[in-house]
Amino acid sequence: MAGRRFGKTDCMMTLACLTAAKGKRVFFICPTYKQCRDWFKNILQLIPGEIVTNTNKSDLTIEFAAGEKGTGIIKFFSGEPDAIERCRGYECDLCIIDEFCNIANQNYVYYDIVRPLVAITKGRVFIISTPKSTANFFYQAYLKGKQGIDGFESFKFSSLDNPFFPKEEYEQIRATTPSISFQQEYECNPQANASNPFKEVDINNCTMPRLSDEPTVCYGIDIAKGNSEDSDQTCIVGLSATGKQTYFSRFRLNEYEAQYQKILTLPYPKALKVIDSSSFSAGSVIYQRIRNEGHNVIGFEFTSKSKAPLYYKLINAIEKHEIGFIEPVADELKIMELTYSDKSNVVKIAAQSGTGMHDDAVAAIAMAWGYLQRSAPNTNFMNTFGFA
Repeated sequence: MAGRRFGKTDCMMTLACLTAAKGKRVFFICPTYKQCRDWFKNILQLIPGEIVTNTNKSDLTIEFAAGEKGTGIIKFFSGEPDAIERCRGYECDLCIIDEFCNIANQNYVYYDIVRPLVAITKGRVFIISTPKSTANFFYQAYLKGKQGIDGFESFKFSSLDNPFFPKEEYEQIRATTPSISFQQEYECNPQANASNPFKEVDINNCTMPRLSDEPTVCYGIDIAKGNSEDSDQTCIVGLSATGKQTYFSRFRLNEYEAQYQKILTLPYPKALKVIDSSSFSAGSVIYQRIRNEGHNVIGFEFTSKSKAPLYYKLINAIEKHEIGFIEPVADELKIMELTYSDKSNVVKIAAQSGTGMHDDAVAAIAMAWGYLQRSAPNTNFMNTFGFA
């Protein structure tokens, strides 16, 4: 994720040439066919002619002499909706997608078209772009990389990280450009969707650099079952009596027993555990077992009408800066959205549609905060949980 004029495409063209020169296959996907033709011409100017064995202007393919390693290629594809389908049936060692935020159906393009290209070769995919809001797959992939999820790695550069970008020009752009545009286009800070009930400025004010050392008095536990790349994850958030986050864990475990054992070994075993006990959910089975064994546990059943009030309490706490949380939770809060159905008269708060992301961390901290507040009026709060 890089700001305007950072030089991200030039970096990727260099990487493409170095890779093809080793006899590897490189696919370079651009948002439009015109951009493919432009970069095809630019890349031919970048490399010495003696290592190019063949060029095809209609196929936008460049072949490289790689000695004993055979022939390497760079092939350009358009990312336009119909044209992107032409990638099917191929495989490559490196796939580069330029200005990914300008490509439609990002989730589909990555998982259905691009990811299979490198499955057999165990190759790499580079997704590069200037950000365009938090409501897209590109930003969610960036968050996954920050958290080390599903094999993603993330990198972020502002325009000024380019040593050739004139600083005086940068400051002039800052002074004459609307703040929301400057932050996104040059500082590389994606701006949240206006439909998000959690305001970014409030989220940032509540974000802590690290977990608190205070004792955990309440856990929110959102349980999922599944181990595929796009499945939900189990998330556990712990809060102290003062509302600061003390614990965070997010994982995929397909077996109930493994999740049950992980919950039993949480620090501060006397702390209240609030578990998603919705009917037919993965958590209902674990909740029933833990409750029957006499642990300090409460079940919360998520329904279309119970979820919004729980989240409203969290929204209010964040607006008043009554709660503190670490960056992974803050990142997820920034991709939420509120929708209203006239048909069912129900308000829905969930991860933004089309992003492929879930709200497991938000659900976990909302449960912990909701039940922390129910207990807070007790003057002997710490005694309630056996910490005195």
